[in-house]
Amino acid sequence: MAYEVLAQKWRPQNFSDVVGQEHVTTTLKNQILSGRIGHAYLFWGPRGTGKTTVARILAKAVNCPNRIQETEFDSIKTAEPCNQCEFCDEISQDRSFDVREMDAASNRGIDTIRDLRENVKLSPAACPYKIYIIDEAHMLSPEAFNALLKTLEEPPSHVIFIMATTEHAKIPKTISSRCQDFDFRHLEDEKIIERLQLIVKEENISADLDVLTLITRQSEGCLRDAENLLERLVDSSGGNSLTVETVERTIGLSSSSLLQELTMAITERDLAKGLKTLDNLMKQGTDLSQCLDQLIGYFRDLRLLAIDNALSEQIQSPKSELPKLKQEAERMSVGRLSRIIKILMYTNRDIKQYGYPQLQLETALIQLNSLEEGIPLEEIINKLSVLEQKFDSAGLSATVQSAPQQEAFRSLPNSQDTSPEMPLLTSQDTPISAESEPAKETAGTHYEEQTSTVPSLDLNESTPLSVSHGHRDLADLPSFWDAVKSKLPVKLRHGLLEGSVLTVNGANIVEIACSPSYLSMIAERDKEAIAETLTQEVGKPVKIELVALDTVPQPTTPEDAAKEATRKTPLMRRLEAQDDPQLKTALELFEATVVETQ
Repeated sequence: MAYEVLAQKWRPQNFSDVVGQEHVTTTLKNQILSGRIGHAYLFWGPRGTGKTTVARILAKAVNCPNRIQETEFDSIKTAEPCNQCEFCDEISQDRSFDVREMDAASNRGIDTIRDLRENVKLSPAACPYKIYIIDEAHMLSPEAFNALLKTLEEPPSHVIFIMATTEHAKIPKTISSRCQDFDFRHLEDEKIIERLQLIVKEENISADLDVLTLITRQSEGCLRDAENLLERLVDSSGGNSLTVETVERTIGLSSSSLLQELTMAITERDLAKGLKTLDNLMKQGTDLSQCLDQLIGYFRDLRLLAIDNALSEQIQSPKSELPKLKQEAERMSVGRLSRIIKILMYTNRDIKQYGYPQLQLETALIQLNSLEEGIPLEEIINKLSVLEQKFDSAGLSATVQSAPQQEAFRSLPNSQDTSPEMPLLTSQDTPISAESEPAKETAGTHYEEQTSTVPSLDLNESTPLSVSHGHRDLADLPSFWDAVKSKLPVKLRHGLLEGSVLTVNGANIVEIACSPSYLSMIAERDKEAIAETLTQEVGKPVKIELVALDTVPQPTTPEDAAKEATRKTPLMRRLEAQDDPQLKTALELFEATVVETQ
């Protein structure tokens, strides 16, 4: 007898043998028992999930005359085919004249459907029903679908159509609406493992749970793929004994030890070790795409356990590794694990799109090595609250930093995102409020004792703060205006205040006349920054009013125009471009923004 592959040998022959599609088989059995059998069915779902198999079982069940189950006391009617009668045997061997299977991928034309329409009028040769199983039905041409419409809607009472497809969206609505729709789903890993355990037991194959788990993960929820892979591995091993090493070598997976080293290098941020392990994987001929899939699955399992240990039933790794995974999950946060998974997924996408797998994975390891744990917002708020309480308990308020400290602060990364009012504190500076200056002159040594007992204010062991020295007369503002400007952000010094006209109106109102083009760029917080700086200098609240110059000097020569253009910052040029009437219409039409001006 010719050899029969495992997928064919272990193909289910009745509804109870079908794995993972109980929602389909239960409905079909109820229809058979009640006699409410439909005239057209549409089975759709992923490959290798049992669509054609269930179609054949249904064909046998509706034609089998011996659907009787003997019990201890009586004989009851059942929906399962007997698989012993002539009808069942002919259908199983694909020799029945009344059950016809056709592949729509190679018979997709209108002529085939015309022949089918003529044949359905003939009565069955032997069976009660004439059944047409159309596999890969989505491959039929539009003309063929149109020719099938009327017959599919009102076939003779002895005809049943069963169409199977992997692409439900390509089936015309006019066809699917005439059929009973059944969706076949990916099988759960546990069900595939149970089926493989039965097969290896009956076939005398030695394979432990870890081996079957690896095979199942490669099958992606398709039982037929898992059975074919099992057979391939048995042939590759040269015997009936399978080990994890044999599976990894045959499939091209990274070895367990090297994969473990790579995951440890990522979690411990050991870049050198990670790059060396990656090189060893390449020397072994490992498929890096498979390696990435394993890494993503591993960190996905860690993230589930980091969220809650109760999610351990959803992990894909072997259950024997669960204690170790839980230990690893306790060392990492959910946020970091999510960022690791996202970087690995982007890397997998880039490898498929651009190639260079080793280079792409090396780049990903560098990114993962520099990935830091994020600070929760609640922790930042709590630290700020503690700092505020320390200020309040000391009766002190932070003042604006000195000019050198401001320049140092602006040189820090991302300093442009920080408000200019944020105080800078140093361990040598003592926080002193403006209101405490008179007390220094009158309190004498008592003031020195008080400041020496001020509690340490820190965010990271040291908190810098600057000191304001003395007050000036607002009427003398033109004399120390340059010093005031030096304490303001660069945008204000070289934008709003450049070429401005300063006027002191009344006791505490300062009017600044500047170019209209600059005036539109000034935010309310910029005015507050100027007012706060002046308040610290003069020792009393100051109000700032910004007005436009009546006349703005226009360049009269090309040289003057060039000089005027060089004085504008890129931000100024972008804002002017966005306000241009002609360009503004185009920007609104396309919902665009100006990125750069030249």
